[in-house]
Amino acid sequence: MQRTPSQTIGPFFHEALRWREGEKVRFAESGRPIVLTGRLLDGAGDTLADSLIETWQLSPLGKPPAPATGAALPHGLGRVETRQDGTFRIETLMPGAPEGAAPCIEVTVFARGLLKPLRTRVYLADEARVRADPLLKPLAGSPRLKTLIATPEAVGTPTVYHWDIRLQGVGETVFFAM
Repeated sequence: MQRTPSQTIGPFFHEALRWREGEKVRFAESGRPIVLTGRLLDGAGDTLADSLIETWQLSPLGKPPAPATGAALPHGLGRVETRQDGTFRIETLMPGAPEGAAPCIEVTVFARGLLKPLRTRVYLADEARVRADPLLKPLAGSPRLKTLIATPEAVGTPTVYHWDIRLQGVGETVFFAM
């Protein structure tokens, strides 16, 4: 008996999934502009092209995404492709956060070889504030907590944060059950 390979998602039909806004996430209100950059890495540390990074976040005032009007995209949602070198770039606004929580962006990764998309978060605050987030209490004291925290690279307007997503292996990003 010969085994057959499992089904994977992809190849992606980028034209159908590409968002007109490109790297920009829209909001109905104003806020502090930020840019999130990073790389999508496999277990060996090699970058992955031909993948999608989808984001969802609260507005700068801490409100959930506003519904779309007509052909417009919902506010607070974004989708970017990883480039040929495995990098991504997202222009957005600093998300608001509920009391006691740290500002974060929900992230879903779609990549060739994954049976299901992976869900995680990227936090845009210092480690002490992230450690106090109620969702992350099980990670208290774990070095894996750092895999969820973006590092500010350039402070200004916009502030640029860097965050790599590692799918497996040493330094694997913490992923959440869907």
